[in-house]
Amino acid sequence: MDSNQSIATWLNKGHAQKIMTSAQAYWDNTKEWVVWAVNQKQEQHSEEPILGLLAWERLTDRLPTESSELYRKRVQHALVNTIDAGEISTITDIFSRLGIDVLKVTERIEGRDWDIIAIDFSSHTMSQYGDLMPELIQLYGRTCRRYEFAVSSVAENGVSVGWLDVQWDSFHVDLALTLDQQTNIDVEHQSALFGAQYDVHQCS
Repeated sequence: MDSNQSIATWLNKGHAQKIMTSAQAYWDNTKEWVVWAVNQKQEQHSEEPILGLLAWERLTDRLPTESSELYRKRVQHALVNTIDAGEISTITDIFSRLGIDVLKVTERIEGRDWDIIAIDFSSHTMSQYGDLMPELIQLYGRTCRRYEFAVSSVAENGVSVGWLDVQWDSFHVDLALTLDQQTNIDVEHQSALFGAQYDVHQCS
């Protein structure tokens, strides 16, 4: 925007115009500083040093080999994850906030010790976070429990819809037998045709 259009006519030239331009630049810079400071409270946009201060404030330490994306999510959801930690019903929610998909959580497994809890992950998830799973379970899992990780491969299956037509015909044939006194048997031979037809249709 042209600053000359924002001030009175007698102030849009000379020293007054220079003062106006300097003031406008100062407040533009101030706005950028304020916006930057506000963004530092947003875990997904803050600078690494500021993120470290937020993590310290929320008692969150960065794990070895932990990616920046996962670290930011743990800092962002530190409070609610701490509240939900230790509950079987919320373990799926905790991992979901971190972007980790959990397929199934099973406890009290028949034929196994009572303190074993099994968690099913996809093979893709384990390839990404497998090294961090023990630390994450130690942070958010239930105490005095043993956790087992099961890996499942997820495959996409397609099912097509179709119909089956069946047509069949039957004929009844009478077989005539005639017995005489000489025990000769006369048989009237008749022929019959039996047939069936099957048509299968499939929709693409």
